[in-house]
Amino acid sequence: MHNLFRNKNRQIRAGWEILLLTAAIFAITMIVSFGVSLRVDSRQWFDQDGWVRIFKSNGLYMLITVWFTVRVLHKLPLISIGLPRPDGARFIQGFISGMLLLTCISLLLWGFGSATFQGEWANPQFMRLDMVDLVITAVIAGICEEILFRGFIQHLLASRVGLYWAVAITSVLFSLAHMANPGYNGICFLNIVLIALIFSTMVIRTGNLYFAIALHISWNLFQGYVLGIAVSGNTPHGLYSLKLTGADWMTGGDFGVEGSLVTTLVLGLVFVFMLLAVKRGAGMRNTMGKGFGSVNR
Repeated sequence: MHNLFRNKNRQIRAGWEILLLTAAIFAITMIVSFGVSLRVDSRQWFDQDGWVRIFKSNGLYMLITVWFTVRVLHKLPLISIGLPRPDGARFIQGFISGMLLLTCISLLLWGFGSATFQGEWANPQFMRLDMVDLVITAVIAGICEEILFRGFIQHLLASRVGLYWAVAITSVLFSLAHMANPGYNGICFLNIVLIALIFSTMVIRTGNLYFAIALHISWNLFQGYVLGIAVSGNTPHGLYSLKLTGADWMTGGDFGVEGSLVTTLVLGLVFVFMLLAVKRGAGMRNTMGKGFGSVNR
């Protein structure tokens, strides 16, 4: 029983710690969601279509649970999970990178005849935006998912099973976390693994989470709220509308362009280029997991 739950250094095994953290996030989300959905004398306490939706999503509870685990249980500074002082330059670079990736994918789809721009560039439809949904899907998801996956989980696993296994496992877990979304399939699984590998590589290379956070925010923002494309199965209204037509393997179907083989091509080429850049001497800052102690178990 001792070996099942703890390693030889008497640390809780990483798998159990991740499972307990996930359970805590789920439990807090359910409890708070129930609370803000209560009715009293046939009247709701809160407007269910307003900003209260933020408290019914799990993003904020990811932050709270990760903070408690790192600062209180592990007694480590936040820099140990890639959160030093904010790095504005890396954030801007990441944000621009996300915009360029989506622009490239959209242009390729247009070139293949699978995307048609509707509307006028000079007339963005600001009134169509759901600002609460934008904050939840783009901003909160971008920040909180990176802190949970590339911050806590990847750093923890790197200290137990090594860097490469940590990146691989974290990327697969990140993709599987989307499997309940509408339209998720094998291509979606592969594409989310690829974008996760890009996130992970940039976290290791820069030594912090800020590039990855900004790239994640930009990726979701430009898909859903600029181009009006489904974001991992969530279909928002954007400033513009890019209508996708054709086979699901080309357009991504209900899941959005994250389910397209065009996205597979672009993300695959970007990841290979990043690996070649590292091999040629661009360097990687391998401080991953140092604060959790290296036990390789």
